[in-house]
Amino acid sequence: MTSSLDPEFSTLAHLLADVASKAAMQHFRTGFAIETKDDASPVTRADREAEAAMREQINAAFPTHGILGEEYGAERTDAEFVWVLDPIDGTRAFINGIPLFATLIALVRDGTPVLGLNAFPALDERWLATSDQPTRHWGRGNTGVEARTRNCPTLDAAQMCTSSPDMFNTADGARYAQLKAAVRDTRFGTDAWAYAMVASGHTDMVAESGMQPYDYLSHAVIVAGAGGTITDWEGQPLTMNSTGSVLASGRASVHEAALAALKTR
Repeated sequence: MTSSLDPEFSTLAHLLADVASKAAMQHFRTGFAIETKDDASPVTRADREAEAAMREQINAAFPTHGILGEEYGAERTDAEFVWVLDPIDGTRAFINGIPLFATLIALVRDGTPVLGLNAFPALDERWLATSDQPTRHWGRGNTGVEARTRNCPTLDAAQMCTSSPDMFNTADGARYAQLKAAVRDTRFGTDAWAYAMVASGHTDMVAESGMQPYDYLSHAVIVAGAGGTITDWEGQPLTMNSTGSVLASGRASVHEAALAALKTR
C-alpha cells in the first residue's frame, strides 16, 4: 500500500501553479521575443520567469528537495523528493496565441512520480493527483471534482491524440503509424491537454515519444489517478529514467491492444 504523502506537497503544487500562471499570463498574446535553444525548440521570457518563480517557492518551502526544470536544469536531484517542472509545456502554442499550453508539475520520490499537477493558465483549469489521492479537476464550474477515464470498448473505437506527427524519429514513426492505423481517429496539436482529456473521459488515448521527464511525469500520476493506464511503449512504468516514449489510455484492455500495435514488425 502506498504511504501517505504530506498534504503540504499538494498545497505547494497549487501555489507553484499559481505563480507560474501569473508569470505566463503576463506575456500571453503580447509582443514578446522568441529565442531558439540548442535543441532547436523555442523559449520565451515567460518560460524562464515561470520556472524561476516556482523554484523560489520550492526552495523556501522545502530546501532539501531537489528540482529538475526544463529551463534551469538540475538542483539536488539525488534528494529523496525532486520537483520536476515544465513552466510552459506547449511553448509553440503559447507563441501562437493558442490557449492549450500548460504548466506541468511533478513530485518524484526516489525516481517514481507521486504527485502530478497540470495547470492550463489561459483556460483557468487544472488537474491534480497524488499516489494516495485520486485525480481531481478544477475549472469550468468544477471545484475539485474527481476525474475518471471513460470505458472505450476496443482499440478500433479509440480516439487518439498526439502533439505532432513530426515528433517521431524513423523507427518510432513506423511503430506509431501501426497504432494510428488501428484506432478510429487521431487529433494533433493537443500537447498536455490530451492527457487531461484522457483523465476526464473525453478522449481515449495519447501516444508520443522523444519526451523528457518534465514532459511526462505529471501525466503519469494524473492519468493513473483517474483510472487510466500510462506506460512507455514497452509497457514499463514511467520514471525519471524512462526512455521518453509515452502511451496513455483510459482502459487497460485497450492499452494492451495499443502496446501490441506498437510492437516492431
